[in-house]
Amino acid sequence: MITRIEIDGFKSFVGFGLDVRPCTVLMGVNGAGKSNLLDALDFVRRVVGAGLSKALDGSNPRLTARDLLHHTDHPRGEYTAPGLTIRVRMIVPSRFGPLSVAVRVEVERRGASAGPAKLALRRGRSGAWVSRLDRTEWMDRLALPTRLRTALVASRDLFDAHYESDWGALTEAGLSGPEELLASILRETATWERIALDPPGMRSPFGGDDGMSLLPDGRNLAAVLHRLDGDVLRDMEADLAALIPEASGIRPLYDERRGEYDFDVRFRHTGWTSPPMLSDGTLRVLALLAASYDDRRAGLLAVEEIENGLHPTRIAELVRRLRRDGDDFPDLVDRAEEAKGFRQLIATTHSPVLLSALRDDASGSLVFLEQASHIDPARPGISTVTRARPVRKPLADEEPGDTVTVEQVKRLLESMGQVIS
Repeated sequence: MITRIEIDGFKSFVGFGLDVRPCTVLMGVNGAGKSNLLDALDFVRRVVGAGLSKALDGSNPRLTARDLLHHTDHPRGEYTAPGLTIRVRMIVPSRFGPLSVAVRVEVERRGASAGPAKLALRRGRSGAWVSRLDRTEWMDRLALPTRLRTALVASRDLFDAHYESDWGALTEAGLSGPEELLASILRETATWERIALDPPGMRSPFGGDDGMSLLPDGRNLAAVLHRLDGDVLRDMEADLAALIPEASGIRPLYDERRGEYDFDVRFRHTGWTSPPMLSDGTLRVLALLAASYDDRRAGLLAVEEIENGLHPTRIAELVRRLRRDGDDFPDLVDRAEEAKGFRQLIATTHSPVLLSALRDDASGSLVFLEQASHIDPARPGISTVTRARPVRKPLADEEPGDTVTVEQVKRLLESMGQVIS
């Protein structure tokens, strides 16, 4: 479970920091940096799992070397950041209990500033480690319960007793280090690829392995539904009915002759309906619920523009149910030794309906991402950067403008024509 993201020099981020909660909704207009934040997590996932070269192999057009570094264009001259740093702090399950770990990816540009970008990892600076927990202000900001704080310290001590090193080096080939640390980091970061569902692909039968978790485009939804336990499927049917009132059942199917998985959804007045006849919104709801319920995908559920294809009245209820099915900080101690990963939701949106539904949540779970002007005294020009402002009261060391109050959210909604009840 991610608890903190810090980014500097990557795309629209300069000196960026964000505390992340079990359910975090990122609200912002197009161009505010919501997609860039998910890109940063995906970049770390790729570098940790397979190395920098694989991360930049062109398979993701949003992660090309020339577009990763923060850039300023000005009549007096252009400026491109000489490198980037992404640091992610997280709490992961382990046999010792909940463990506070972190991963840092530092990349530098080599060679001439003109011409194709050549990026390399900064050796000795890129890696993963178990936190010493010598600083606890992040626990205060997230309001971690005392029991979890105590368990984090105890787990850290048990890890120290079993391993001589608490550091894993990140090289061109990927991450290496103590087995427990390596497994925990890889298992957590593997879930950091965003969900970008493709309804046309979900309408076709799936002939692949049924052991995989939901793929980012959702095309193996039928296989995931087939694998879910009966009790889990019934719970999911109840959620589906709450979100799509006409829906009353899910029927996984398997064609032995073709070796393909399929499914039907039952509707109150039309009966069993096959995927080609289902709306994009129904398919998206099914896929997100399936990912939330599937134990093999325990970890982060990162959903971009969660409102896509959904009726405005259903968006907030979907987030509530995904949030309910996730883990919260008080759950982590008891689940640490049995869970494959802690369930977490990060969703991006520009929907005022969702903003309205969450307007009274002052925990910091709702975060505004916005564009801001950045001036570097040592460089010419002004660049546009992403700024995060959580909805909560400012802390003692924060300026009032660093956060957004509930009252400000309500005024914003009123300016957007939303009725506040």
